[in-house]
Amino acid sequence: MSRRFRFRLETLLRVRQLREDEATRRLAQQQAEIARIDAQKAELLERIREIQTELLARQSTACPEPADLARRRAWVAHLRRRIADGDRLRAEKSEQLERLRDAWRTARTQKRVIEKLRERRAAEHRHAARRREQRDAWELAQRLHVHGGGDIEGVRGMVEPA
Repeated sequence: MSRRFRFRLETLLRVRQLREDEATRRLAQQQAEIARIDAQKAELLERIREIQTELLARQSTACPEPADLARRRAWVAHLRRRIADGDRLRAEKSEQLERLRDAWRTARTQKRVIEKLRERRAAEHRHAARRREQRDAWELAQRLHVHGGGDIEGVRGMVEPA
């Protein structure tokens, strides 16, 4: 009867899997944050384009009020400052993303090392079990040859209790 394979480092493998899962979660969270910043920038740029288009339309049809013109230009300047702030934040988040990506790669590699070891040990276990089975079959054949002379009654006497 062959023994069941038991990997002694199974707990370590589970811990490494949890670490990789956590690194994956953090990486996805950071990517989502960068995507949110990019979407916000696109929205701000669209608002600037709308204001500029509106200003050009007003200038071509009538003489705009200087106060209104100044107010709209100030608002565009404010939106551009928000874009610049977002660009700085995105640069920081991108640096963090690279660090998180490195941490994820490390966690993944550490897990894969243990997985490969588990696969190798399982293969060794299967190989040893096959060798034991072959040895047992050879020993049974030897006993049958020596004791039973190869007849079926001799085999039954060896295998079944009397």
